[in-house]
Amino acid sequence: MKSGEDRAILTQRQAVYEAAKAKKPERWSRNTRNWDWQPEVCLNPDKPNNNAAKKTDTTVH
Repeated sequence: MKSGEDRAILTQRQAVYEAAKAKKPERWSRNTRNWDWQPEVCLNPDKPNNNAAKKTDTTVH
């Protein structure tokens, strides 16, 4: 991704969601998601990273 493109995409998505919410507020029971840029993301932040326990010998004989 080009430098800064991720931030532009997030800004555009936020605008789209806010416009949709303004157009049909009855479809939204809460706020839209947090569209703030994050320097790092994790797919399962609550799941402990247990890579050391999963390492096994995968050598094929």
